[in-house]
Amino acid sequence: MTTTTANHLADPLALLRGMPFLDDAFNWKRLLAAAAAVRHVEAEHEGATGKVTSRNTEAWLTPARVHVLRNSPPMPAAPLTSTCRAMVDVELQAAAATIPAWDPLIQLPVRYALLTPDKGAISASSRAFPQHVLLAEAAFESGPVLREQLVHELAHQWLYMIQEVWALERAGAEPVTLPSGTSGRSPSEVLGAAHVAATLIRMYRTGGGAPPSRIDALSAYGIGCLNLLTALTDTGLQIARRLKEAL
Repeated sequence: MTTTTANHLADPLALLRGMPFLDDAFNWKRLLAAAAAVRHVEAEHEGATGKVTSRNTEAWLTPARVHVLRNSPPMPAAPLTSTCRAMVDVELQAAAATIPAWDPLIQLPVRYALLTPDKGAISASSRAFPQHVLLAEAAFESGPVLREQLVHELAHQWLYMIQEVWALERAGAEPVTLPSGTSGRSPSEVLGAAHVAATLIRMYRTGGGAPPSRIDALSAYGIGCLNLLTALTDTGLQIARRLKEAL
């Protein structure tokens, strides 16, 4: 390993050229390649490589294959109707049109499904279900509502992928309560909440669609999340500093 490579591995934001959704120079191809390689090695350890070889590790970037690899529990989901799926496509295109640099991030292979039962949530995603986004019926109330939820959950998906390559929190980190009152969240989940806030602020500042009070509330929420953070790794701290700049 060269000194340059070692330095980049120790400085993920330099390697990736920033954060997804916040920095237009973000090297999404490099992260996808790293995640595919990590998943391939993980599969080899589990004896689950099947027909996937080192020459086509990109196959591990498909939602179905990584879901099987992680042996995730059944999702509380049902297929979207064709009408809902068409609405998803329209709002993804609208988000990409607002900030063209987001286009490759929005094209991440993702399975979109209906969250059922929703238990009061409007959308959901989890590290246990890589590249799966669940949308409640309430998410389809209007185009702007759906667009925000899609961008929200895609921000989570890209941060989850970063976590597959670099740990964001130290072992044994204590859970905390989000400024919203949601309890039992890990430091990496709190970091993810701040990342979503920064991402939505950028979307609304660029394309409009939200009053200043909404942007102020997102900023206050994101900063509140960052103020809760402890037990982060060096990578987690780097990301927290970048988010503080964006908020």
